[in-house]
Amino acid sequence: MSPNQPTNLSRNEHDESNFANKRNGRQNNDAIFHAVESSADEIPSRARTIAIWLGLFTCAIVVSQLGRPSRAREAQFLHGAAKVEALGKPAQKVPNANLLPASADSATRSAEAKEVTPAVYVSKRYGVAWQYPRTYVLRKGANANLNLSGQPAAASAFAGSGGVTLATVIIPARLYPGTDFKNGSLTVRVNPQIAETECGQFQISDAEGGDGATFPSSQVTVGTIDFAETGVDVDDASGAPGSATQEKFYHVYDNDACYEFAMSVSTGASSAKASEAGVDRDDIFDRLTEILTSVTIVPRNGYVAGGGTENQIPR
Repeated sequence: MSPNQPTNLSRNEHDESNFANKRNGRQNNDAIFHAVESSADEIPSRARTIAIWLGLFTCAIVVSQLGRPSRAREAQFLHGAAKVEALGKPAQKVPNANLLPASADSATRSAEAKEVTPAVYVSKRYGVAWQYPRTYVLRKGANANLNLSGQPAAASAFAGSGGVTLATVIIPARLYPGTDFKNGSLTVRVNPQIAETECGQFQISDAEGGDGATFPSSQVTVGTIDFAETGVDVDDASGAPGSATQEKFYHVYDNDACYEFAMSVSTGASSAKASEAGVDRDDIFDRLTEILTSVTIVPRNGYVAGGGTENQIPR
């Protein structure tokens, strides 16, 4: 063997070693790229899984909130209830009292305070509350459905039997001296015996107790509540010249019951006062609508018709 043979063998072994290393390196690189590709395939799958869980979580939140009362409506209702609890306590401060002249006597100041501070009616039994001017008259109990003349303030327009009259707020004629104003009122009723579909319908029974007439309705938002609304011209039984009565009805379904707000405005000068100025009936309806704007109905779980008690602030 020549002296160069060991050297050649070492060189061949070295080349074979380099070739093996390169081959192993390619295999390792192939493994690395394969691992990267597998990881890339897993990313969309993880994203889909995360998106599904987020969707389910969002749906759970939405479902949990269904049927729960609005916090703003709850706060407004509780605010009215707080005013009821404060009944009989002297007011700490009278708004605009400093604007009265120094010569104003105590009666004038008392009348001014009564004018600017609204009264509040709250029915915890039916979860409804509203505000009205203290210069108006509130009738409740056995007289809840009567105006100041002892006549029914407004007919019921429920498309079904039953219903409870909670109260009637009346605008007294003394607030419109020298005019042909006769009556303006807002009567509130609740009927737990009719379904939600019937609540959007209006039907007024005739004098003989028959089914009466039905009236078309439209949707209107007053304050924060969406109502079904209709209007009716009522025949005046007095037959006085120029006498007219208009009524507007608003229905809303809540607490498994139908709430009715019935407005009635009557005008017409008597024969002895034919020179009286005509009052704007739209202005009267606007005043009654201001009361309707303040209405708050709070949905309550476990509502049972006929349970609980009612609170009112008298005039």
